[in-house]
Amino acid sequence: MLVLEDLVDHGNVGAIFRCAAALGVDAVLLSPRCADPLYRRAVKVSMGAVFAIPYARMTDWHNDLGRLRAAGFTLLALTPDQSAVPLEKAPAGDRVALMLGSEGDGLSSHWLREADEPVRITMSPAAMNAGVDSLNVVAAAAIACHTLTHL
Repeated sequence: MLVLEDLVDHGNVGAIFRCAAALGVDAVLLSPRCADPLYRRAVKVSMGAVFAIPYARMTDWHNDLGRLRAAGFTLLALTPDQSAVPLEKAPAGDRVALMLGSEGDGLSSHWLREADEPVRITMSPAAMNAGVDSLNVVAAAAIACHTLTHL
């Protein structure tokens, strides 16, 4: 499952739904402020995947992550923080919820604290030396979904 916090760009939301469909993600959960996946741009970018992947909008941004955990999900927070666990070493299982944050700020401090494990995509040393410590949220979602569905 993907859990999106405050992604406001309809194109990014649509592209993430397309990634989810292509890589076998079961569902998408949207925070209350996420862009509408049924908005025309999101539908177009998703190539209709928004109609194929089940999704729901959270009603209680502050407490719904606890409800996911109570339902048996392991909450993984994707972050560029180099102290986070490399994604390929993350706890795997049938009930993983990968949390992705907004386009600019990433995940809120509240959601990072709520996570069971912060995880990162390992960047090349050359990229890090050049100051590139993260990827666009869509590229990160694609890599993370592929990695988690193949662990």
